[in-house]
Amino acid sequence: MKRCSRVSQVRLMKSSFHFEKLAICDLEDSAYSEDDHETVSPTIERPIIERLDMPIMSSLLPQQRLPQLQRRKLHHVPPLTYDETFRRDGVPGLFSPTGYQIAWTTYQNLMVQKLNELTAGEPFENKQPKDIVIQFARDPMNASLFNHASMAHNNHYFFSGLSTSPQYIDNCPLLKESLEHTFGSMDTLRATMLDTAAAMFGPGFVWLVWARDVTSPTVRRGEWRILTTYLAGTPYPEAGYRHQGLDMNTSNAATYAAYQAAEPVNTAGKFGPYSKTGKESGMIPPGGVHLMPALCVNTWEHTYIYDFGLPGKRKYLADWWEAVDWGTVEYNTPREAWQDFDQGMPRRQ
Repeated sequence: MKRCSRVSQVRLMKSSFHFEKLAICDLEDSAYSEDDHETVSPTIERPIIERLDMPIMSSLLPQQRLPQLQRRKLHHVPPLTYDETFRRDGVPGLFSPTGYQIAWTTYQNLMVQKLNELTAGEPFENKQPKDIVIQFARDPMNASLFNHASMAHNNHYFFSGLSTSPQYIDNCPLLKESLEHTFGSMDTLRATMLDTAAAMFGPGFVWLVWARDVTSPTVRRGEWRILTTYLAGTPYPEAGYRHQGLDMNTSNAATYAAYQAAEPVNTAGKFGPYSKTGKESGMIPPGGVHLMPALCVNTWEHTYIYDFGLPGKRKYLADWWEAVDWGTVEYNTPREAWQDFDQGMPRRQ
């Protein structure tokens, strides 16, 4: 009997991380027969494939699996408190179940899926959408990342203000008094916010925000404002400016380390740029203000077109106002917005 004249070893994938050897014989003697298989070296661990030009069937090869780390999704659709009810019955007085599915479930899934694709394997893949928005707002090379993160955040903020049994503004007396102090009446606030949203030429969001006066070093003051953001714009002023207290063009690693070491860890009792107020001010662009959103309405057409039709924007906005959960708005509002009224102090002139 003749043995194989040449045995070459190749490695085939057995699993994601393990391999085994497969011997392939080249036939050089016509006298070689099927019975010669029994004389092949016992070290061969797999069946012999007799000809090199013979296609290897995929069924003979172990299937490759992606490691678990590559298959997980770090970003997901955040759960809404009343999602199950909204899916079944829709949002009372605003969206049908199908309209809710389009505006929230389908659209938010799309944003999250794209966000996972854009952040996969990156150092910031674990960051929340809002943090990604602030980090990449001024980076034109990552405009797509900013847009999808911002839309995911903004759309979630909009739907978080809806409820199956929304609280009325009269059940939030301190918030109501604070809003009336700025706008004069709730009717004025309603008209201003809805007219602003209806007048937007193009999609976006209209926000009710508390604008903090960061120039006050001891007492936090501010006022309510209406803010519009087009497309995937963000209301957070931190996204428009990155504070850098050291000129890196004239510094080196040693001076940068000294700069970091000089900054106190505890800001309690500190004044100037290292105080809590100073740091907040340093994060805002020159001439900007610190904004805290409390409420927003989505004016993208896909949000209302199913239930209200293309020309139904005005009707959608009016119905949305009646569906606002003012308990959630109160929860989003900083304490300073009504501190004077909570202490029984007269209104500021």
